[in-house]
Amino acid sequence: MTEANPLVIVGAGHAGFQLALALRQNHYDGSIKLVNNEPYAPYQRPPLSKAYLKGDGNLAPLVFRPKAFFSEQRIELIPAKAEAIDRGKKKIRLSAGAELQYGHLVLAVGARNRELRSPHEEGCIHYIRTLAETARLKERLLSARHVTVVGAGFIGLEFASAARLKGLTVDVIELGQRLMERAVTPEISQFFLRRHERSGVNFHFGTEVAG
Repeated sequence: MTEANPLVIVGAGHAGFQLALALRQNHYDGSIKLVNNEPYAPYQRPPLSKAYLKGDGNLAPLVFRPKAFFSEQRIELIPAKAEAIDRGKKKIRLSAGAELQYGHLVLAVGARNRELRSPHEEGCIHYIRTLAETARLKERLLSARHVTVVGAGFIGLEFASAARLKGLTVDVIELGQRLMERAVTPEISQFFLRRHERSGVNFHFGTEVAG
């Protein structure tokens, strides 16, 4: 793959970073460009709802590798958002209006939160997906007294635990009938339900957010 026709990876999350790393580890010598829609070096997302919320907000433990690593491995980080793909011309259009030619294109964009729309609650609805979102939530927790968590999956429960450690009142709304219903057995759900209830978390099962 030449510099004019690089391998372009859209998405610098775990999958995108790991692909770039694996290519270099397996002696791929072509040009690699990693399109990263965040102003940070690629980082781990799972600790956002745990150690990052509980800690001092230090980014260093989250990053997969320091920025110098990408220069050394000739993995070019491109801080932009990919907005369109022209498959005929093998180009992608970036958010700044520039175009990027590719020889091979990999989409590793992950998933997005389904956002709640509430014009009356501007600034009170938060998400945990990106570092910027979690940083805003972390700041909001300094003055909050009561939080409502939508979803009793892994991330929702991790955040509920972190909020209780900060002394907040926590309610968890879950459409299903038990914790982590799609991922674990009823016995494990019951075990974690007891643990969270003992810590003071309130649960509302079979409940949907209507507004």
